[in-house]
Amino acid sequence: MEVAELVWNSVSLPRQRFIMWLAMQNKLLTKDRLLSMNIQVDDMNCCLCQAAVLVETNTHLFVECEYAVKVRDALVQWSKISVLARDLKITLELIKLKHWRRFKKQVIAAVLGAMVYHIWKARNWKQFKKVQIQHTEIVSTIIREIVERIEMYKYTKKANRCRNFWQKLCN
Repeated sequence: MEVAELVWNSVSLPRQRFIMWLAMQNKLLTKDRLLSMNIQVDDMNCCLCQAAVLVETNTHLFVECEYAVKVRDALVQWSKISVLARDLKITLELIKLKHWRRFKKQVIAAVLGAMVYHIWKARNWKQFKKVQIQHTEIVSTIIREIVERIEMYKYTKKANRCRNFWQKLCN
């Protein structure tokens, strides 16, 4: 299983796949990327965690930011699985190397993709609409979306092979 297959898996929602793919390629228009494209940015700080010394980069936004850490910790507590590394691509590589069933890898990659999507959405809402989305709201949305996607697959052969895993997530 390739890393791209984890990103473009059928458990993830299409919008989450797309944002995850852009994030993996470092193509999301974070503040540091805008600056590297010679686009003027007034405030380089992360708008989610308000850290005055941290420039908003892809890695900061999805791995280091205290907002992302709260979301990730809650998802780890829910899924009972922690594979996040210092980079999204490395995290997907770790998932790929695990000796898990294919469906379990797809679900965990979908959780990661949903986390990236919703953090990016929260960042944009805060940046452009001045609306703060609470991390608990993001976590409950991600859990609901993942459970709904698992419910769609629960009678398939691939999901049946790791029934214990997804039953724990859905209960």
